[in-house]
Amino acid sequence: MHAADSRLLVDYRDDGVVLVTLNRPEAKNAVSFEMWRAFAALLDRIEHESPARALVIGGAGGFFSVGGDMKIPPAGGDGALAPATRLEWGQRIIARLTRLPIPTIAAVEGGAYGVGWSLALACDLIFAAEDARFGAPFVDFGLAPDGGAAWFLAKRIGRHRAAELLLSSRAIDAREALTLGLASRLTAPNAAIDHALAFAAGIGKGNRHAVELTKRLLHDAETGALENCHALELAYCAILQRGDELARAREAFAARNKSKT
Repeated sequence: MHAADSRLLVDYRDDGVVLVTLNRPEAKNAVSFEMWRAFAALLDRIEHESPARALVIGGAGGFFSVGGDMKIPPAGGDGALAPATRLEWGQRIIARLTRLPIPTIAAVEGGAYGVGWSLALACDLIFAAEDARFGAPFVDFGLAPDGGAAWFLAKRIGRHRAAELLLSSRAIDAREALTLGLASRLTAPNAAIDHALAFAAGIGKGNRHAVELTKRLLHDAETGALENCHALELAYCAILQRGDELARAREAFAARNKSKT
């Protein structure tokens, strides 16, 4: 276990998966300047070193994140947008997370609210415990949605459903999140992180180049046109056809088929 900061614990596991734990359990893992700063350092390392197999994000104390800390002012510095400095830091982390060339999984126990939910929505998958809840109660606090919450929700479930969630400020349970397409998989209570780690370790059966290029296609699909996707598919197919991962996969497939005859 490596502590990037006491508020963000980072475990570089032997299987190549990186486990990140938001670590302010006394505040239900409300985000802080220290947490975002440590997250930036972590992403620097992941982006600049040999890529990890996957990144799993969870929260300490059986809770993902309650969102922004209402007890601590978000201001910093003296720029024009200084009153919202903490949010700007968070926005940068969330944007970088969506672009990471490795799979990312949010393992949500307890709940994910506000910018904490935005952080989870930025991941490729959300594994949610059956008793977890999700909410974006910004307007009830006199705030507008932040961390990309409106963008993520409108993209995932359409404008009308997103508007109902954001304007009502109602929380949804894990089952509704799954039905709406806002969660990938449900787990038993207190098991989301374990399931996410097991899933992450098995992604691609070791074919990291194929996994990376699939992640890049998924990222481009959020904003790009079909023609752009087709062009990338051609380029990535050519890259993988020349690599050794495809050859190994074909050999393994042939061996399995031979053993069945």
